[in-house]
Amino acid sequence: MNRLIATLLVLLGLISVHAQCPIIPTPSVYQESEGSVNIAEEISIDPKFLPDDIKDYIAQLFPRLFKLRVVYSSAGRHVVFRPLINVPKDHYSINIADRIQINYSSDASCFYAVSSLIQLLQEQDGGYYVKKGFIQDQPKFEWRGLHLDVSRHFFSVEEVKRYIDLMAYYKFNTFHWHLTDDQGWRIEIRKYPKLTEIGAWRDSTVIGHYTDSPRKYEVKKYGGYYTQDEIREIVRYAGKRYITVVPEIEMPGHSRAALAAYPELSCTGKHQGVEGLWGVFDDIFCSKKESIDFLKDVLDEVLELFPSEYIHIGGDEAPKTRWKKCAACQKVIKENGLKDEHELQSYFIQQMDGYLTARGRKLIGWDEILEGGLSPNATVMSWRGFEGGIEAASLGHYVVMSPGSHCYFDHYQSKNPSEPLAIGGFTPLEKVYQFNPIAPQMSADEAAYVLGGQANLWTEYIPDMKKLEYMAYPRALALSQALWCMEKPDYELFKKSLVDYQLGFLDRLQVNYSRALFYPELQLKKSREGVKLHFKGSAEAYHFDVFTKSSEAPGTMGGGQVMSEKDTMNFERTQNKVVDYTFRVSSGFSAEASVFKFKAHPSIGLDVEYVTPPAERYNSGGTLTLVDGIVGVKPWKGNEWVGFNDQEIELIVDLGEKKSLTDIELNFLEDHGSWIHLPALIRYSVSANGKKWKYLKSARIETDQNPEKGKFLLYRSSLNKKGRYVKILITTYDQIPEGMPGAGNVAWTFMDELMIFTK
Repeated sequence: MNRLIATLLVLLGLISVHAQCPIIPTPSVYQESEGSVNIAEEISIDPKFLPDDIKDYIAQLFPRLFKLRVVYSSAGRHVVFRPLINVPKDHYSINIADRIQINYSSDASCFYAVSSLIQLLQEQDGGYYVKKGFIQDQPKFEWRGLHLDVSRHFFSVEEVKRYIDLMAYYKFNTFHWHLTDDQGWRIEIRKYPKLTEIGAWRDSTVIGHYTDSPRKYEVKKYGGYYTQDEIREIVRYAGKRYITVVPEIEMPGHSRAALAAYPELSCTGKHQGVEGLWGVFDDIFCSKKESIDFLKDVLDEVLELFPSEYIHIGGDEAPKTRWKKCAACQKVIKENGLKDEHELQSYFIQQMDGYLTARGRKLIGWDEILEGGLSPNATVMSWRGFEGGIEAASLGHYVVMSPGSHCYFDHYQSKNPSEPLAIGGFTPLEKVYQFNPIAPQMSADEAAYVLGGQANLWTEYIPDMKKLEYMAYPRALALSQALWCMEKPDYELFKKSLVDYQLGFLDRLQVNYSRALFYPELQLKKSREGVKLHFKGSAEAYHFDVFTKSSEAPGTMGGGQVMSEKDTMNFERTQNKVVDYTFRVSSGFSAEASVFKFKAHPSIGLDVEYVTPPAERYNSGGTLTLVDGIVGVKPWKGNEWVGFNDQEIELIVDLGEKKSLTDIELNFLEDHGSWIHLPALIRYSVSANGKKWKYLKSARIETDQNPEKGKFLLYRSSLNKKGRYVKILITTYDQIPEGMPGAGNVAWTFMDELMIFTK
């Protein structure tokens, strides 16, 4: 019977038409009827069947958020609660007639119903009303998470509570708390006081981007940590909002802060300070017994503080450089019959897995814990795409999907040049909305191992709460849809609900959310002789004031014109020259004008064939990106570059007709911290028909060229050949060298504007 009821409820959700619903995440069923329940100065609630934590939550929140007095009375003029049996876990319904009746199957689902009620309350004439109707809902995934890195930048107890409060409004239920890393140890461990006396503080912090050259530092003591009492307070606080706190204690890598406190736990024993630079470092926990015993001691105290089923042990980005030269590590390899350092990492993780399992807990780690063999009881959090999660599920292990392509909120969220500094990448709101933790290629059996998903907030470039909220919202709302909704509405409906209801709600909460949705976006399409350029906004009726300056007419901005989204500027391929344009674009939705750069050159809009397909997440502009006139810059954004993860990359460019070639220019990006390297060799060939090719020349690239720009520009190479088609074959190095981030993996190759000059 329970299964039948559950199936019927799901079917109801699937067949319901998504009306314009103010609630996010969107419920399975939302139906409106005539009339409303009006609430003036006080809201009357029957407290019978209302859990105490939720009763306290309502009493604190409603006066602050709505300026409504809360009156608990058995009369319950406005709201009553009723528990349900024989319905799915965390199911709730809200029936809004003469009064509001909330039915729920668990304390958590009661809280979710209250979260929905909060979003239903609309202000009118000094009071509030709720439209009559019916809502029915339950979550799709068990793990609905947001992550926060407090190691790179520290956030106070009150700021962490605010972060948790915002999660609760949107029905997230897992707070992944990244407490330790190279740049700071943030949790008090009483057995090892130096972890916070030394490891919680760094003497300097890099200014600007990691890839800047030369680098600059703010030489100032920075840090902080949470006492065990403060951690208990936060765990209790989250629990009252039905959010589980999952702590992360990084091992064996990302451990420089711990090793600054206890250098004897490293392979070298060398004294080093807490790191003030971002990145990946060779010094990690030694695999000897003393290090493993130390981490077990740490976990003993962690388990007392966090009642969560899962404990995250990191496991990512652990270079094997020191292990290869360490006598103690080599001894462990020999004594345990291990093949190499990758199996040594698996051995290290297995020690932690067995330790946690014996204490009734479960280990979860980043997908690198697959290397060398997955520990028997481990759960995998897949961040390097979906592949690690798919592999783990195929082996019968549970999975949380958190791919960088959709779930890294430290990436840029718009193409607008005004975006504040970020680590790189491009993850706009719509990309987040497309996220599905179950990859299309997964079988039904594999999909059953997917617990859900989460977004990650790494804070190298997020120094304070204001920017944290900017990077998280409104993308977190798009993620909540992906993790909660049985069947989410299409993106345009979500966007309308976001604009019509949720942004006002975020304003009331004083959240510093991103307005990227309203920024003008420069978009390009191929035309017969070049490209068409226009500016797009988030609504059809947008008009933009556009002022233009070009290198052929330098000076002040001129030629101001009003453009709608349907208006275009046409740029034809130039005759063997490059013309730089600057556009200053403003609209009524943004206080500051946006400035865009564009280059008209001989190759804009040409047909480019990717014989080697680029990575999907680094190909937002398709084949036009290489010839769109928008030159990739540093710090890099994913939308400006085409990214490949192959050792051989082949491109073919169609010039349209047979021409005399003179020169070629092509830009490559270099960012070792992101595993992006310059290629080893570029070879050019030419053809009249695209079938028979004539080799032209090769160019070998040295990785130390143009280090101050962090990219290599292949300057014009004399070709002096005729042809219609140009083939470019790019060869990378075999793998990333030891001692560098991503060592042993195939390097990423990022390239951008391609210019082919002809007579």
